[in-house]
Amino acid sequence: MQAKEKFSILLVDDDPTVIRILSRILNDYTPLRFATSGQVALKLARETVPDLVMLDVEIPDFSGFEICKAFKSDPKLTSVPIIFMTSHESPQLETVGLQLGGADFIGKPPHASLVLARVRTYQQLKALSDTVRSAVTMDFLTGTMTRRQMEKTLTQEWLRSQRSHAPLSLLLADIDGFTALNGEFGEETGDACLRSVADALRSVAQRPSDLVARHGGGKFALLLPETNNEGALNIAGRTLKAIDDLPMLDAATERRITLSVGGVTNVAATGFSQGPLACGVPGDLIAAAEYGVQCAKTAGGHRAEFVDIADFSTRESPRGLRA
Repeated sequence: MQAKEKFSILLVDDDPTVIRILSRILNDYTPLRFATSGQVALKLARETVPDLVMLDVEIPDFSGFEICKAFKSDPKLTSVPIIFMTSHESPQLETVGLQLGGADFIGKPPHASLVLARVRTYQQLKALSDTVRSAVTMDFLTGTMTRRQMEKTLTQEWLRSQRSHAPLSLLLADIDGFTALNGEFGEETGDACLRSVADALRSVAQRPSDLVARHGGGKFALLLPETNNEGALNIAGRTLKAIDDLPMLDAATERRITLSVGGVTNVAATGFSQGPLACGVPGDLIAAAEYGVQCAKTAGGHRAEFVDIADFSTRESPRGLRA
């Protein structure tokens, strides 16, 4: 049995016959949902945003154009393509629909080849759009998030932690001697090293909310929402253990990958430190974790050093906590 194609379609038509015809034509797509009124269509779309809407122009409670307006005025739904369906061929009608933000028109009754051609076109456009978005958010070498996306998410999580008083931790993990490693073994080995470290970090940051990002060069970031200082110390220790378990880079010299890890926790939410600047700002969390990396390297590398954000924000001498 052929697997159904993952492409979410919402069919909106008050005629059960049309719904049945379209459901047969689009049987290979999933999820395939149906609505016979504008209110139900909007409810279903807001619950789970579809990839495509096929919408009858003439719906009893709302016209198809009114439903389209509602979609385009909702930030969550505004980018969903809408194909209007109508039994009336009218350039004026099509002009109105396109001006409202509709993507296309097809006639009724629907013809299988035309419907499938249209759906395939918008499926391909979605795939292209997803690829473009991935280029912005994902580091293709390691499969982790980009630094830009991590910093954006850090700001969002920091604001959320201020509202909820939940702890927020950040780890920066820098491959010791990565530049020299590239020079000694070549970029191909360096790239393989980066991928191995990324896999190791993902193995210890497994919650859906945890984020692993390429921070630049041989450095990675682990963003750990709702994780207190003790939990972050535990993750840092497990990270070092996961790196210890990686194969040697060079058996002859017994050269291994090592990491220097710097960590910090949003301590205003945890009570770890007190003071007017104890919570810091997102940039302070990054700077404090960077300082922790420096401390770990100064101490010999392949260890974790945690920095008290309150000390760092007030520019006192930071007190390290070793994992």
